[in-house]
Amino acid sequence: MYPIELPLSDAPLNREKTSISPATDRYQLFLAVYHRGELSLGDYRKRLGFSAYHWSILVLDSKHDRYHAYDVTDGSSPDPVIRRDLNPDFQWTYRVKNNVRPESCDSLLIRMAIGEVNDGIGPETIKILLQSIQLPVKSAYPPQNCVNWIRAVLHKLRFHGYARDLHNIEMTIDRALAYADLRMSDPDHSVALVDHLGNEMLQAICMK
Repeated sequence: MYPIELPLSDAPLNREKTSISPATDRYQLFLAVYHRGELSLGDYRKRLGFSAYHWSILVLDSKHDRYHAYDVTDGSSPDPVIRRDLNPDFQWTYRVKNNVRPESCDSLLIRMAIGEVNDGIGPETIKILLQSIQLPVKSAYPPQNCVNWIRAVLHKLRFHGYARDLHNIEMTIDRALAYADLRMSDPDHSVALVDHLGNEMLQAICMK
């Protein structure tokens, strides 16, 4: 499967690499795109644009073979114990999930590798960093959603040196959207794991 022909970015961000000690653990960062059922199809897809899909960040802990997921949602939050919705006003909330299994998630369309972090800058650091990003504003016009948040996330990850190769954030999001559309239209002949340029990856990162 060849990568989608999308133009590459402008000149790379002029950012010096910092000198670090050899790491014992490495974590791969992914931009993940999920379908939203019929909202990702046909006229809904055309009308909703980027928000026809749900977007999140995944961090792969290869050493322990597990993922951590970070996203924002304005959906309901039912509590099975007290049987009450904890988000009755559908406000945007930051959400963290541990021990996620992407292969078991039917709605996950693609994972796009966007960067890497070392031990000492692992899932807990990413959790705190992303928690500092402003949530979408419910009453904003034009409407804000998880794509606004994910765009800010990518900028912050790049600023901190965790996604150095993302020289053009908008192009990265456009490329992920194009692959999500491919997966929806032809899941049997399209790839689900790509790098930030759209090249197929046969497997997630191996420990170095």
